[in-house]
Formats: sequence, C-alpha cells, structure tokens
Amino acid sequence: MKDERMKKVLLTGQHGFIGNNIKDYLEKRCMLFTPGRDELNLLDEDAVKKYIIENHIQIIVHAANPNPVKNQLDIAEKMFEDSLRIFMNLYNVQNWYERMYILGSGAEYDKRKNLKLVKEEEIGDSIPIDSYGFAKLIMNELIKKSNKLCNLRIFACYGPNDHESKFITHAIRCCIAKKDITIRQDCYFDYMHVYDLAKIICYFIDNVPQFNEYNVCTGKRILLSQIAEIVRANMNADNEILILKEGMNFEYTGDNSRLMKEIPEFRFIDIEEGIKMQIKSELKRISDGEKNEA
Repeated sequence: MKDERMKKVLLTGQHGFIGNNIKDYLEKRCMLFTPGRDELNLLDEDAVKKYIIENHIQIIVHAANPNPVKNQLDIAEKMFEDSLRIFMNLYNVQNWYERMYILGSGAEYDKRKNLKLVKEEEIGDSIPIDSYGFAKLIMNELIKKSNKLCNLRIFACYGPNDHESKFITHAIRCCIAKKDITIRQDCYFDYMHVYDLAKIICYFIDNVPQFNEYNVCTGKRILLSQIAEIVRANMNADNEILILKEGMNFEYTGDNSRLMKEIPEFRFIDIEEGIKMQIKSELKRISDGEKNEA
C-alpha cells in the first residue's frame, strides 16, 4: 500500500523511451500517475486542468514529446505547435501544483554550433533553426519566469529499448548482425544512462531546485569511434568500424558543474559499464523475441 504522505506525481510520456525507463524508479518514491492518451489528452487545456485538480497532483515530470518517427499518432507538420501547446497547457495551471520538471534538450543551444561543454549561461547565444530545438528554447525562456518550473536539459541518453537509430544501440546491433559499425562522421558526445536520469529526477522530486535550469549530463566527452571500440571489445566482435566522412563533426557535450554542486555525492554509471548493461539488454530483447516466435 502506498504511503499517503508520498508526493503525487504526474509523469507524461510514459510510453516513450525515457518515460518507460524512469517510471519504475518513480513508483518507488511517489504516488505515480501515468495516464495514456485515451485517459488524458495533453492537447486539451480543460482536460489537463481537470486531471491535475481532481488528482491533487503536486509534481509534474513532463517527458512527453510529439515524435512522428516513433509514434504514428503524431504529425510531423504539427510537432512544433503540439509540443508548445502541451507545455502551455501544463504551464498555465501551475497554481494547482508545487513544481514541474521539463525534460529539455541540448538542442536548445543550437546544434549548428560546436557545443563543447556548454554552460547554462550560454543558452540563447544562438537561436536553433530546427523546430525541436527552437520549441525547447521557447519553453526554457518561459521556465525562467516561474519559481515552480525547472528544465532538466538532457544531451545524449541511452538505455534499455532505445531506438535503433541511437548510436550505442546501432553499434551493438551491428555486432550482433556481424555487420560493419558505420559512423557518418566522428564527434564527441556526452552519453548518460537513463537510470542515472531517473535517479536525478527522484532527487528533484524530494528537493526544491536552486535554479530553473540544469545541464543533466555526465560532463565527460567521448568519441563515437571510442564507443564503437568499447562495444566491439565487449562483444568479442571483429567487424570493421567505418567512418564515412573524414574530419570531426560538431561536438555535443555539456558542462554539469551546476548539477554537481546541487548533488555533489552523485556518481554516474561509467560509460563502459553502461554499454555492458546495454549489450545485455539487447541480447535479452533478441532472446525474448525468439521465445515469442517459438
């Protein structure tokens, strides 16, 4: 039985990669509400307000993001509008909850630039041209005007059931299929395991943040080619690593000093350990699929 003193938390986007991986963590720390689209239409302003009031929601973790690549119910031409409308529907009822955490993106900094260990103070120096980054930047500007909202800005996140287009999963599946690991162009990334994100969110559910925005990342740079080498070594594979374009692509890493000052004892899962976990997850996925077919 749940302790009635637990925070009542609404998690949006429970069926997405992040939502699906963090909800088990959240369920242990709070009374978690995870309505699907049939139960709560986030595009309906009145429905959002009614749901939050009737369920006495105290904390919102907003992980939902319209994505036509991963969900056929989302429409590419409306992604920008829908993501902002959902955010505004939650933003406009902040009198009815204590805090809301939005899962932002490093794309807010504008991925046309070389983003090397960028700091929160650099946000807005360049306006993203892509609709996803632009929408997230607009949200961040509104978040800064409220004492109830906080942007947890994610760079590269990986974990169980990640999309096949994500690089770590791509590299593992190439090794399983005994195919070359292809890299369009080498570059530095900052990869964080989704379980670390879950633990950070749990911390913020229990604690009031000192700032409105945080770069939520490990603060460690690693090349895609290095990741491929780690995957290959841990899978005892001898397939080639093919870099299709010479030179270095723009970096995509963040400075996490602000986050670490807030939670100085936090320790991230080491990338090599995380990759081992991901390999195990992918092998289990294949095994489960074979059992279901049998």
